[in-house]
Amino acid sequence: MFFRDIINAKEKGSWKGRNEMDLNAASTDNSSKIVSFLAASIPVLLGIFVFLVPFPHTTTIKEICYYLSVFLLVALFLFRKIQFSFQTPLAVPGILFVAWCFFGLFFAVNPANSMHDIYAHLLKYILLYFILVKGFCSLKKLSVLSWILIVSASSLFVWRLYYYYVKLGTPFAERFGASFTEVTTNLVGIIAVVSIVFSIHNISQAKGWPGRMFFASCILPALAVIFLAQTRSVLIALVVSLTVVLSARKKVLAGVLLLLGVILSVSPAGGRFTTNMADNLRIKHGLLVWEVVKDYPVTGIGFGMQTFGGDLDLQRYNARLPERFQGQEILLNPHNMYTDIAVRTGIPGIIFFLGVIFAFFRMLWQLRKNGASDNIVSWVNAVCAAGVSFFIIGFFEPVFSHYPESVLCVIFAMGTILWRSNRDSRPSMAE
Repeated sequence: MFFRDIINAKEKGSWKGRNEMDLNAASTDNSSKIVSFLAASIPVLLGIFVFLVPFPHTTTIKEICYYLSVFLLVALFLFRKIQFSFQTPLAVPGILFVAWCFFGLFFAVNPANSMHDIYAHLLKYILLYFILVKGFCSLKKLSVLSWILIVSASSLFVWRLYYYYVKLGTPFAERFGASFTEVTTNLVGIIAVVSIVFSIHNISQAKGWPGRMFFASCILPALAVIFLAQTRSVLIALVVSLTVVLSARKKVLAGVLLLLGVILSVSPAGGRFTTNMADNLRIKHGLLVWEVVKDYPVTGIGFGMQTFGGDLDLQRYNARLPERFQGQEILLNPHNMYTDIAVRTGIPGIIFFLGVIFAFFRMLWQLRKNGASDNIVSWVNAVCAAGVSFFIIGFFEPVFSHYPESVLCVIFAMGTILWRSNRDSRPSMAE
């Protein structure tokens, strides 16, 4: 009996030990599943955010997706469940630009507006840039991100083209976009050109005809929007970006440019290039902005976007202009992203900002020069074309609002994802 009790006790003890091990294993397994689910939720939330970027009346949903993805990323990082890196070729000029914007707060005409916009239009998008790089951290996920942009733009354009020209019965000669509440006529082409560029890239990457036909069909509504909006800067950006993305297919490029020329010659958009440009309002406004820059050359008027039109005596600057410009309308914000940055952050600020742009294209150029894979080079052409289109449009339009800033942030993130993918696959080339 004594020995039997000992044996039974040992068996119970061993069973209890095995049971505790099983429970610990199950607990660990459940914990890893939760972590995996939360990590997988980040690109889903970001995907919803990116999809809704050009859509009006979706601010609440976008804010929820943005802040929830930030919360999940920070929580997982603090509990050491994921790794996170701030390494990017854009870091040095980006840090200099941000530091200069903060320095300008001490001299801002409207410090409260500048402080608000440094967060809402700078820091917020820097954080979005990094979580996009983390959330779509592979070439496969990068493809998904491009699909989201394409489907988003196509859905928006089909819906609004139908509503504007069919349901409302608007004549086709009238410029498209007047019905938008968040995306103006001159800015609707930003996402249209980006959509066309990535559709062309995905056509070349698709393995079967269904995929190629789908992406080809997505080009049509984007082209329709560009020609119906009749925005000269967007048309110029389209031609240049097509030249970049189709640079390896000279015959296709020639045919596409010929087709665009024919469409332009018979559409109302063609007349936009035949009007007298000498009295263009942007010329007067550029001169007026330069007068402001001369008064605030070092730190600018402050990063706040409402300061220029709300706190400056623009009539005083208007009086300095040549007489033939003084009677024209005074615009309340600079219609050029480069002069906009110059007037808000001074000459050093625009130099640092141009440094970010230079670092972006240098990063892409190095990928081509250093012998990256054919797949990455194809991606480089597409991302470079998207970036070129944005910076061309930005030369003529006021692009510093949430919709264009989000698109620029996605373009920067896509370039960085390519850089990291190439670096990780070829460690010896890491900078």
